[in-house]
Amino acid sequence: MSALIEPARIQTETTVPDAATAQVRFGMTVSRHQARRAFVRNTVRRVLREAARHASEELIAAARTRCVDIVLRLKAPLPERSQASWSSVKAELRRQADGLLEELRRQLLREDARRAPLGAERTGART
Repeated sequence: MSALIEPARIQTETTVPDAATAQVRFGMTVSRHQARRAFVRNTVRRVLREAARHASEELIAAARTRCVDIVLRLKAPLPERSQASWSSVKAELRRQADGLLEELRRQLLREDARRAPLGAERTGART
């Protein structure tokens, strides 16, 4: 699990209005307790949004016909200016967000593998 961000909620619904489309929706929350300044909160949200944008196509492909809602939240206060440079904090946020989203993609693919019937690919060959 990452040190700065965590998935606050991941909700998966199997009922999709149009079975051909999958939906992946993202939400980000950064509390004032974790980042005091508004520009810092906005920057954190911007970094998380960019990571979500880059991962969205792969997550949609992994979601297949499911709707997935993902909410990311800042888990720990950001380090003070004297402890780390701002660019290193942003890079660490992005690295952790990318890792969490990749972990979610693998989890969705594992769920699909468990749901698939054992002989599903063979039944089409018998006809």
